[in-house]
Amino acid sequence: MLQVYDGDPAWHQLDHFTPQVHDIAVDDVPEDAVASLGFLSFNGEEKLFALDGQHRLAGIQEALDKDNTLGDDEVSVIIVAHKNTATGLIRTRRLFTTLNKTAKPVSKGEIIALDEADVMAITVRDLVENQAHFSDGRILIVANSNLPVGDVSHLTTIANLYDVLTILFSKVKEKIPVKELQYNRPSDERLAEYRDFALLYFELLAKTSPKLAEYFAAAIPEKVVKSQRTARGGNVLFRPVGQTLFAHLTEALIKGRPLEEAMTILKLLPTNLAKAPYVNLLWNPTTSTLDLRRQVLVRRVLLYMLGIVKTPAQIKRLRDDLARVWACEPSEVILPEKVVN
Repeated sequence: MLQVYDGDPAWHQLDHFTPQVHDIAVDDVPEDAVASLGFLSFNGEEKLFALDGQHRLAGIQEALDKDNTLGDDEVSVIIVAHKNTATGLIRTRRLFTTLNKTAKPVSKGEIIALDEADVMAITVRDLVENQAHFSDGRILIVANSNLPVGDVSHLTTIANLYDVLTILFSKVKEKIPVKELQYNRPSDERLAEYRDFALLYFELLAKTSPKLAEYFAAAIPEKVVKSQRTARGGNVLFRPVGQTLFAHLTEALIKGRPLEEAMTILKLLPTNLAKAPYVNLLWNPTTSTLDLRRQVLVRRVLLYMLGIVKTPAQIKRLRDDLARVWACEPSEVILPEKVVN
């Protein structure tokens, strides 16, 4: 599928034709069929781009490089009019994601880049394009939620930022099904509310960690990242998994509290990966790597420290699960000190 803009595309309808055989008469052809036959002409100034089928187009280009006689072959294409305006971009993005949502699902990266209905995708683009805390290369533009090994330049990935916003918008700001946020574009006023909520959350999160506040204020943020993401672990909030983890903790704390109070309580939690409760669970000090399989278990330990996991049954289950990970008896498990009783 190609989209075309600029130039002067013109449609020339075939209103009249003469049958070459006698088994059909012009009057027998439906009017709508006649109206759908014709030629599309260009003046040479048009710009075309692939809305869908980019891989097939790349394959055609490579095939032509190897054998230019293939240029005489014919292929079917669908051409859609496009306007290179704000409204036109929204229409084109919506068409692309609608086509793929109802056929073969698009990737998260494509949704983030193009979706004009998905609240999280729209907000992520706004943050990365227009907000100082997230622009100028602070966020890695990849479809993977995890940062590449050895990355000491970016706070997180655009995919992880999308994941964090999904938690915040569907479970913290309000209780709403994720699909409703993905498929029903709200008004511009509501979109501004979501963006402002995201900015408020990260402003409050920065208050829980002086180093995160320093990062947001830094003219050269890479220096802060290097000091907080090291082979010894560093600050959990400088890892995508830590940002997702704290969003989930905010969800647990928000019940019955304003956001500001919930974030004040989060400030009581430790953030050093080399210490409890992260070391030997989320952080492996021997290999200097994260074990992402343990993030839910670490969340439960942190919820215990926050006084949310507190019933005898919950605590017993937590001890049992930690004992299995550490290959010891449940009675030997020492839980970290609570920060909230």
